[in-house]
Amino acid sequence: MDVIILSIISVVFLLVLIFLGVPVAFSLGLTGLVGISLVENPSTAVGFIASCSYGIGSQYAWAVCPLFILIGGLANMGEITTEAFNASIKWFGRLRGGLAMATCAASGAFAACSGSTLANAAIFTPMALPQMIKHGYSKRLALGCIAASGTFAAMIPPSITMVIYGVITGEPIGKLLIAGIIPGIITVLIYMIGIYIRAVRNPGMAPITPIAATMKEKIKSLKGLSGVLVIFLSIMLGIYTGWFPPSSAGAVGAFFAFLIIVFRKKFSWPGLKTVFLDTALVSSTVFIVIIGGSLFGRFWILSGIINKMNDFLMGLPVPPIAIIFIILFLFVVLGCFLDPPSMMVITLPLLYPIVISLGFDGTWFGILMVKATEIAVITPPVGFNAYVVNAAAGEHANIEDVFAGITPFLLLDLVTLALLIMFPQITLWLPNTMK
Repeated sequence: MDVIILSIISVVFLLVLIFLGVPVAFSLGLTGLVGISLVENPSTAVGFIASCSYGIGSQYAWAVCPLFILIGGLANMGEITTEAFNASIKWFGRLRGGLAMATCAASGAFAACSGSTLANAAIFTPMALPQMIKHGYSKRLALGCIAASGTFAAMIPPSITMVIYGVITGEPIGKLLIAGIIPGIITVLIYMIGIYIRAVRNPGMAPITPIAATMKEKIKSLKGLSGVLVIFLSIMLGIYTGWFPPSSAGAVGAFFAFLIIVFRKKFSWPGLKTVFLDTALVSSTVFIVIIGGSLFGRFWILSGIINKMNDFLMGLPVPPIAIIFIILFLFVVLGCFLDPPSMMVITLPLLYPIVISLGFDGTWFGILMVKATEIAVITPPVGFNAYVVNAAAGEHANIEDVFAGITPFLLLDLVTLALLIMFPQITLWLPNTMK
C-alpha cells in the first residue's frame, strides 16, 4: 500500500476511534497495533507492546513525572493556592479587571508548584469564578481567564510537558525547566496587560470592585507566597547550580511541600492518601498515553511514513524558519484533537531531527513546542482545559461561553509566541548561564 494512503487511513482510523469515545491512549495503541500487523505481522505487533512498555518504564528520567505531580497535590493540600489567590486579590483587586489579573498572577504562582495544566484550571474555577461573577464580571472573561491561565503550568517549571519533551528528544531536562522561567513570566504579564486594556476599553466587562487593602496589608499578604517560593527555589536553584539532577530536584521539592503542610498544621492521613492516589492515577494515565503513542509512532517508523514526511519537509523551497512555523501550526492542529503527551510521542521522533538538522537549538524549539501545546489545550474542538473549566463551573457556564472567553487569550498567546521566535535569547539566556 502506498505510504501516503496508509498514513491518511491511519489518521482517519485514529480520529474515528477518538470521536467514538475510545480513550486517546487506547485509540493510539490500537491504531499502532493494527498498522504494525499490516506492515509486519501480528506477532511483531504483540512483541512491540512489551518492548515499548519496558523501553519507556525503564528510563530513569521518567521518575521526575510522579514527583512533580505529587508536589502539586501537596501544595494544594497545604492551601498554598488559596493564599496565593488571596494575596493577588489584595494587590490587584482594586484595579479595573483586577480579579481576572489576580487569577492570572495566582495561577502563575501555583504553576511554580504544579506541572499540570488541568489541575491548575480545575483548582481555580471554584475559587475565582464565584468571586468574579459576584462582582459583575463578564462570564466569558472570567471563564476564559481561568481556562487560559491554567496553561501556565505547561511553561513555568516544574513542567511535566518539558520532562516528556526532554526524555523523548534527549535534551537536558534541567536546561529545559530553567528555560521556561522567563517565557512563563512574560506569558503571565502579557495576559495581565491584555486584561487591563480590555477592561479599560470596555468597563462593563470588569467593574472596579470595592476590595481594598492598605500597603501594610498588601506586604503582609506576601507571606502567603512563601510556600510557593520555598518549593520553586528548592527545585530551580538545585537544578541551576548543578547540585542535583531534575529527578532529585523533584524529590527535594516534594519534601519541602510536605514540610510546609506539616508546619501549617494542614497534614492529615486521609488527605495524604488522597494526594498519593491522585498522583498514582495521573502518573499512570500519562504513562499509558505515552505507551499508546509509542506504538503509533513505531508503526509510522516501520511503514516509512516518517521518512516520507521528513523528505517532504526538507525538500520544501522555503527558508528554515518557515518550516518552524509549519511545525508549530501542526502542533496546534494536532493539539485540537490529542492531549500533549500523545501529540509529542507521535510527532517528536519525526520533527525534532528535522529542527536540529536545520541548525536550530533544541532547547529553544522545546519552549516553542510547549507554547504551541498551551495554545492547543484551549483551542476547540477538544481544548482539554476548556472542558475542565466547563465541568468545574457547573451551572455557571456552558462550553460556548468558555471558548468565546478564551479567544482573546489565544491572540495574546500568539503575541508571546512571536516574541519567543523573534528573540531566542528570551529562552536561551538563563540556561546558557548554567554551570
